[in-house]
Amino acid sequence: MKKKVQLYARKELGINRHSLRYAFITYLLRKGISPSLIAKITRHKNLNYILTYTQQKTADKILEKLS
Repeated sequence: MKKKVQLYARKELGINRHSLRYAFITYLLRKGISPSLIAKITRHKNLNYILTYTQQKTADKILEKLS
């Protein structure tokens, strides 16, 4: 069942575990949760992974508004 759900999500919706994880991280950041707490929740060993990703997402969002 798990494999079928994963296949459906990837094939029909274009999402995978990685994209869901980072969507969750982005959601928590927008809710004001500290990056260090998010790193603990998501078991990131390096806070820079979260900060780099969110900075890229913020930059993409700004560029999207400008175009």
